[in-house]
Amino acid sequence: MNLNKLFGLLQLCPGLTQVLDLPKSLLFIRLASQFKMEILHAQGPSWRLEDAPLAVDLPIHVKVFLMQALGLEEMHILGCWTAFRDLIWTLDVKNDFGSLRDDLGLFEAFGFANALSPHMLFPPTSVCQNQVCPNYHQGLLRTKDKPRNVVLYTITGAHAAISVHLMCHQCSTNYHHNFSVHGGLRTYYGGVPDIIQIGEHQFVEQVVLNLFTGMMLVSWTSATNGARIYNTCLSHPENKPSGWPFDFKLRSEHVWDGFIILSLLEDFDKRDDILMVPHTGDQKDRFTFAMQEHNARIASNGQPEWAHYCNKCCRVWEGENGKPSQKVSVIVTDGITIGHPCCGVLHCPRPLENNRYRFCSFHQSEELICSVETCRLATSTGFLTCSIESHRGLETYFRSLDKAFFQLSNQLSKQHISHPNNSFSARSEGDYMEEVVDEPSGLCEEKSSTLPTPTKLRARFGRRRSHNEQIMVRPCGIIIARETFFGSETTPQTIQMLENVFRTPGSMPEIVIYDLGCQAYMHLKRENNPLWETVGFPVDVFHWKSKHKKTGPACSFHCNPTLFDELLGGTGSSRWFFNSSIAEQTNVWLGGYHAMLREMGVVKYNFFLNEMIRRKNEITRAKLAKDNACPSYIPDLVYS
Repeated sequence: MNLNKLFGLLQLCPGLTQVLDLPKSLLFIRLASQFKMEILHAQGPSWRLEDAPLAVDLPIHVKVFLMQALGLEEMHILGCWTAFRDLIWTLDVKNDFGSLRDDLGLFEAFGFANALSPHMLFPPTSVCQNQVCPNYHQGLLRTKDKPRNVVLYTITGAHAAISVHLMCHQCSTNYHHNFSVHGGLRTYYGGVPDIIQIGEHQFVEQVVLNLFTGMMLVSWTSATNGARIYNTCLSHPENKPSGWPFDFKLRSEHVWDGFIILSLLEDFDKRDDILMVPHTGDQKDRFTFAMQEHNARIASNGQPEWAHYCNKCCRVWEGENGKPSQKVSVIVTDGITIGHPCCGVLHCPRPLENNRYRFCSFHQSEELICSVETCRLATSTGFLTCSIESHRGLETYFRSLDKAFFQLSNQLSKQHISHPNNSFSARSEGDYMEEVVDEPSGLCEEKSSTLPTPTKLRARFGRRRSHNEQIMVRPCGIIIARETFFGSETTPQTIQMLENVFRTPGSMPEIVIYDLGCQAYMHLKRENNPLWETVGFPVDVFHWKSKHKKTGPACSFHCNPTLFDELLGGTGSSRWFFNSSIAEQTNVWLGGYHAMLREMGVVKYNFFLNEMIRRKNEITRAKLAKDNACPSYIPDLVYS
């Protein structure tokens, strides 16, 4: 539209050119552009999406707001719409928060009272998307009920926003900003939206969720501390309109829900799939099944980087004296003592129905058995132990210690927790004193060691936790697999994990570096497992030098890293080609999540670790590419 035509349209309204200047023209265009969806869905069902409504069809509340905001009469507002409507209707306006901040005073004064906000959150579709509906892609959706006041958390602060639901009256599908609801099922639209709903009245920008996720990834920031950082540094609660029904305070559950929803949407988008979850029930349970499916797929198919190789974890060299080229790929495995609450029966992998229970549903009868490990007598009413005096004494001692305030600092010190889940809380969030041991004392140190050792009493009054997370890492830093070990870290468990992770023919690495490599070698040979002949199990350099006796042939010869020429930099070189300590270095990173993981249920625990590992792998892979390590994937290698 040229200026002559525009000026001609403005002149059609008597007196408009005398009261309208350029700043007011731009303000009208900016404000009216925010309400295109509001104006569209006030039209009849047969109205075409591409046609700008006439001035007489402007909704009353939009018209009143524009009159008040610009200080113009109704006829002048209608004249402005007639002149600018085609421009407004075709204008692709993204929220410019700089401009919107300048308009907040107008919305505070006139907008919110008219159910209008600078952030109008409509569904991304204006027509029904239900393919079995007679109204599929025909006719405008209608507003379902009154607009809802909500809070939008953005990188520039929290804002008062309005969410509008639309409905198809043919099939009763209800359309929200991120998803549609039909028959009690919530179906997300696909892709990853810029704004994500995290609660009934809470929405958050994707960039804010990426910030929280990044802080979790690189600095072990918990959801509690992430929410506190946002409320302290970004929220701007002073921008809350007077009388707005919801505060601008972001809560830890909002951060967690946002992380889970964003991660699921990204996962489904990468697989070209659609996320569907129940619309009924509690928010805390809504995504549990989707997370379980995600965890099962990772356990079955492996991390996306499972088939990774690069110049830092796979080595190829030319054969000598006419021999063919040789290749060696390496993984390093190690365990770290982090875990989640689990069944009190040793090695039981069944999940707890409630995170505060001591036993799974299969072993609930153990609640009626004395908590002293060697005792199978029934408990007394109101106690966790039987009537034996020494057993009851352990419980009395436990109850007295459980109330002691020094318990938290003592346990945090012992477990090397440097990143508490709540940085402002001095109290423990879990029952740290879970096990009590009665160690008999009073023996003279010079007594003969031939005297019988008094029996120790050991009781578990709190919850048992899974023993450790076993990881398998490429020397370049790419994490291939993770598995929870219950009860203990044993060589047979590690071998079983190795065979499961690399069960696809052609995937087994030639070298597995393990601090208990000699035990793994002896176990394989004793069991006549062919891996003892096809895979080398050198101990990592640090443990071999400082923690192994080197007296037997397994330790001194078969698992001696200095005898594996392929691990060295080349002929005559004394430098190591592969980083054999990468698993322990990775465990330092995993250990930072100890406080965050302590009270997680098993589903969320596995989902969180899977996501953190995936994201860390993405960063590592990008760095490898930057360092010209040529990261890639072994062709046609997928889980069998």
